[in-house]
Amino acid sequence: MDITTSIKKYKNSVTRKYISISSDEIDTIKKGDYWLSKKFDGQLWFYCKSNKNSKIINSNENDISNIVKDIKNDLDKKLSKSKNIILAGELYFLSNERERYGDTISGLGDNEKKKKLRLGVFDIVESDKLLSNFEDKYKFLKKIIGQKDKDFAHVLAHEKVKHNEIKKSFKDIVEKEDAEGLIVRNDSSVYKIKKEETADLLITGYTLGSNANQIRSVSLGVFLNEKEIMHVGSCGNIPTNLRKDLYKKLTKLKVSSNFQKIASNGSAYNFVKPEIVCEVKLLEFQGDKSNDQPIRHLKYEYSNKSLNATGRARSVSVLNSNIINIRSDKKANFDDCGLNQIIRISGIPKGEFKEINNKDLPKSKIIKREIFKKESKKGIAIRKFLFWKSNKEKSSDYPSFLCYYLDYSEGRSDPIKRKLYPFEDEKLGLGHLKKLINENIKKGWEKHNG
Repeated sequence: MDITTSIKKYKNSVTRKYISISSDEIDTIKKGDYWLSKKFDGQLWFYCKSNKNSKIINSNENDISNIVKDIKNDLDKKLSKSKNIILAGELYFLSNERERYGDTISGLGDNEKKKKLRLGVFDIVESDKLLSNFEDKYKFLKKIIGQKDKDFAHVLAHEKVKHNEIKKSFKDIVEKEDAEGLIVRNDSSVYKIKKEETADLLITGYTLGSNANQIRSVSLGVFLNEKEIMHVGSCGNIPTNLRKDLYKKLTKLKVSSNFQKIASNGSAYNFVKPEIVCEVKLLEFQGDKSNDQPIRHLKYEYSNKSLNATGRARSVSVLNSNIINIRSDKKANFDDCGLNQIIRISGIPKGEFKEINNKDLPKSKIIKREIFKKESKKGIAIRKFLFWKSNKEKSSDYPSFLCYYLDYSEGRSDPIKRKLYPFEDEKLGLGHLKKLINENIKKGWEKHNG
């Protein structure tokens, strides 16, 4: 049994295809019978047993077996007759109140707290026993592992419901009992249903739409401290009337910056003086990427009429967001638009939002470098083309590849012009580099090796 391959396949084919919806969208779920369970606010981990060897790992193969020995020993005992098996479970902190993601994080680093950690098993990734559907898997797990949460490992409770019963379950479990949400599944689909949240976020930049005098999207942030702003994502779901209103306000606040951010359509963001706060409806703040690495974003500071990057920090990404309105009653400061909102909604402890030391990241590698020179009566002109691999895509939110173009002209009032293009595909990036060279290097330019 290839454990690594099995887990990656499971994440790609199952967990990454969860359909996230709000309670208002329950009617969009296809009719039929479903298995329904409470959503726990924890982390996805896998119990893996091959022959007599067992461990508890995540998709990055981080092994916490020595930290959660009680959970591992409990499963070893219950699954003693299984030769090869991989289980998916939610690692969470057992509490009399709603479990929190932050408690799970702190529990892994605290000898006393880790006694409260539990693995709520909800699926079989791979097994010796042929189990063709979720109902068979659930019956097997209940029989072998049990459902008592006093046990360090137990099976999460599921009930079979009709499509038209899901709304009532959401009201009873999520709204009345303050659970994080519901997981609703059958053998073809898995829905993650959560309450919508609202947050007051700071607008830090914008892109323009195809229609005149309208904003296409905005970049959003919160105050990390009294001076620094942390990026938390972008949003393009904006009412038409608000797009026009934001255009009038934001275009007047445009400022310079020492960095560049590219939108999904390839257009560059215009950065603004951070003074407009908007109310955002969202489903959640995602704390980890699909590879289980913490999300990291730029942090920046506004000074001297410029919004400048000051480094990177642990952050989140806003999911399923909609701009509701402009909060003219809120000020652009830490109290009204600060990190406390992220902590409240995501459950990530305050201490996690610390600066990332770029010295610890892998070094970039130059793949292609071309320099051209031209002399005229106006002076020397240089055009430089670079393409490199960041080697940082796994450890942060850097793009995999970057294409850079510098245009220097000695006789021009603005002598230096730069453009930077991010790519995730090497072939596409190199193709763009070739295009840039063909478009900008004509007769009279000489290749320079300096």
